[in-house]
Amino acid sequence: MSLLFRITENKKAALHPEVIGLCPSLGALDDKEILYVILAYDYNSPYRQFPEHERKRKAMWDAFEENENDLINSSRILAAADDYLSLQYSRKVETARSYEKKIDRLLSLLEEDDSPTSIKKITEAVEGLRKQLSGLEKEIDEDYQKKGVIKGNMTLSFLEDLQSNRKNYLSVIAK
Repeated sequence: MSLLFRITENKKAALHPEVIGLCPSLGALDDKEILYVILAYDYNSPYRQFPEHERKRKAMWDAFEENENDLINSSRILAAADDYLSLQYSRKVETARSYEKKIDRLLSLLEEDDSPTSIKKITEAVEGLRKQLSGLEKEIDEDYQKKGVIKGNMTLSFLEDLQSNRKNYLSVIAK
C-alpha cells in the first residue's frame, strides 16, 4: 500500500510521479491546489471525519488561507479532484460515506418529528445503519491490512519498506 502523495512540513504536497502519469489533470495544479485536493478528498485526510462541506472549507483554509468558493470551483480543480478520487476509489469506503449521509439525514428528520411511531422507525433505521457501517468499517480496515503483504520481484512493498526503516532505526539506536 503505497501513498499517492506526501506532504512536507511547510505544507507542500508532492504527488507520486505515477499519479501524474495516470491523471495529467493533477499535474496542471500548483502546490496549493494539490494540497487542497488531497486534504479535501483523500480517504485518509485529517479532515475525513467531517461532512463534505466542512472538509472542503477546512482544506481550503489550510491550502489557500482563505475561504472563497471561487478558488475551488474552477474546472481545473474539479477535474483534478475527480481524477484523484478515481485513483483511490473503494466501493466499501463510498458505501460507508453513503451510510453516514443517510444517518445525518435521518437524524435531522428526527429533530423535526414529534410522532412516537415515526421517531421509533427513524431510531431503528439509524441503529441498523450504524451496525452496517460498523461492519463495513471493520472490512475496510482489514482490506488496508491485506494491502501490506510482502511482494517478490526484488522490489520492496510498503510493509517491507516499513520493516527496513524499523531495522535501520533499531541499529542506529543500538549504537
